[in-house]
Amino acid sequence: MSVRHSLGGALRATLLACLLAFGTGAAGAEDEPAVRMHPALAGIDWTEVNEVEVALKDHSYEPDEIRLKVGQPYKLVLRNVGAVAHDMVGGSLFDEKVIALRMVNSSVGRVIADYVNSVYVRSRNNIELWLVPLKPGEYSFFCSLPGHREDGMEGIVRIVP
Repeated sequence: MSVRHSLGGALRATLLACLLAFGTGAAGAEDEPAVRMHPALAGIDWTEVNEVEVALKDHSYEPDEIRLKVGQPYKLVLRNVGAVAHDMVGGSLFDEKVIALRMVNSSVGRVIADYVNSVYVRSRNNIELWLVPLKPGEYSFFCSLPGHREDGMEGIVRIVP
């Protein structure tokens, strides 16, 4: 195989990757991704999304209790206002029987997935979780970084019917 032929193949592969990533134009929350979506998301009107903001401070979430309603679409904005990175580990909260996740969005891109088990937010950055609660109950969340949970960085999501 010639060097020219292998470079052409590499160029074609790069072009294909760019087309897949950017081929449909600018992507917004209303775009339908070509991946498996949770069945509970069918028919959800994302123009009626409710925004809930949680500040990630150094060793606390504010508020540390979130109330969501079954079947309503939400954009949960995690805004890290602290000096260090934090995460949100949902344990049973991120179970696909509890919430239907549409995507995780940030300033550097988005991940379209029907499941995550945690999100990491660098200092002075934001992450958005687009979701629909499915199952009523109380679900805990916490920061798994060393010492943060022990210092009080945990909270509760109450999902009501």
